[in-house]
Amino acid sequence: METQDITLAERGQIVIPKEARDALGLKPGAKLQISLEGRRLVVEKKVSLDLSRWVGKAVDDGLSRDQALSDLRGRPVPWEAEPDKP
Repeated sequence: METQDITLAERGQIVIPKEARDALGLKPGAKLQISLEGRRLVVEKKVSLDLSRWVGKAVDDGLSRDQALSDLRGRPVPWEAEPDKP
C-alpha cells in the first residue's frame, strides 16, 4: 500500500483507509494497539489467540481445516480450500 494522507478529525479520530483495513482483516470493533516510536505513531492490529479450545484436546466439531484456521485467526483464510486427499 502506498503512503496516503489522512486528516485528523476534531475529536482526534482518523479513518483507516479501506485498503489497509482489508489487508489486515480489520472489522468494526477490532482491537488495535497504538505506540510512539520516536516521532512515528504506530498502529497495530492486536492479536490475541484463545487456544484453550485447541490445546491439549482433540476437537472434532465438524470444522474443515480452513474453517478451523479462520476461527483461530479471526478472519477468513485468504486461499481456496483444497479438496482433502485420501
